[in-house]
Amino acid sequence: MVRAALLLLTATVAGCAFGGGGADDRPAASNAATAGPAAGSAAALGVYLDALRDLLEGDTVVQADVFRTIAAAADSAPTTTNRLRLALALATPTHAASDAVEAQRLLNELLASGSALLPEEHTLALIHLKDVEQRLILDAEAERLQRAATAAAAQRNDRNAQQLQAALEENRQLRAALDEARAKLDAITNIERSIRERENGPDSQ
Repeated sequence: MVRAALLLLTATVAGCAFGGGGADDRPAASNAATAGPAAGSAAALGVYLDALRDLLEGDTVVQADVFRTIAAAADSAPTTTNRLRLALALATPTHAASDAVEAQRLLNELLASGSALLPEEHTLALIHLKDVEQRLILDAEAERLQRAATAAAAQRNDRNAQQLQAALEENRQLRAALDEARAKLDAITNIERSIRERENGPDSQ
């Protein structure tokens, strides 16, 4: 989904060259202002796309350094650009500092700010927000299914334990009944032997 977002934004920037997209008022685009709207749009998005590419394709060290730099910038200078970079970084699921819930909160705040975002930034934020929302829905469903599976397993274990206990109790009762039957049989055998001995003498069989 994040890679798809990058492709879509690339197409958006390319489209601005033919459709005359809105002017960019970000400092990063000031050097490209004389080159037309397409160059301005590319400059406006470049600061985000470069960071996202590093978070998607960089190794663990690169990802950690990039995120630390983005978070520090947003903390020291919470401009719209820095806050959006942080929100997009948090929304990228390929690094250890990813946080979909916090990304959702920041993206909603930025989108609610209206004109504070350029059209291209608004599109980028909206794409990532939709992606984050879908991931949170899937995560919640996976957690629900996991809880249901755990509960079902616990119920099976309880049922199996009850069945085992019942089987053990039944076996104990059968063993006790067998011991009682053997005792009665032995008693009957002893009585019969005593009767025969009285009738025939102690040496008779």
